[in-house]
Amino acid sequence: MENNTQLLVNQVLHLYIQRSMHLLRDLKIHPGQCGMLWGLSQNDGLSQKELASKMGITPPSITVMIRKMEAEDLLEKHQDEKDQRITRIYITEKGRKIAENMDDALHQLEKEAFANMSEQEIMLLHRLLLQMKENLIKGEKD
Repeated sequence: MENNTQLLVNQVLHLYIQRSMHLLRDLKIHPGQCGMLWGLSQNDGLSQKELASKMGITPPSITVMIRKMEAEDLLEKHQDEKDQRITRIYITEKGRKIAENMDDALHQLEKEAFANMSEQEIMLLHRLLLQMKENLIKGEKD
């Protein structure tokens, strides 16, 4: 059963990413960029460290992503006015427009992914995924 579950999880993740790439293609963004654009559209001016923590990725990875998105005029970096050691990340107007449009694509993705599931099943899946996440984080620390 373990191998079948692992295969199924891999297949679902692959299909989810492929479908999201297709739905986001016209916006010219990668699914990995959605989290950053959405996060900044809700809470602009986070530090790089805060962004990395919220997105669950390493600081070096966030630095690379910010650099690429800054070159595409989706984000801007500014030094914190009170503490020059901190770099704050801000969404640009272009990034904000894309974030608004990506909401439609992501709602479509959710609609497709959760079709034929009851509200209770969706809530259970969410709870199980959170538990898996906690288990894996705990495993990293052991």
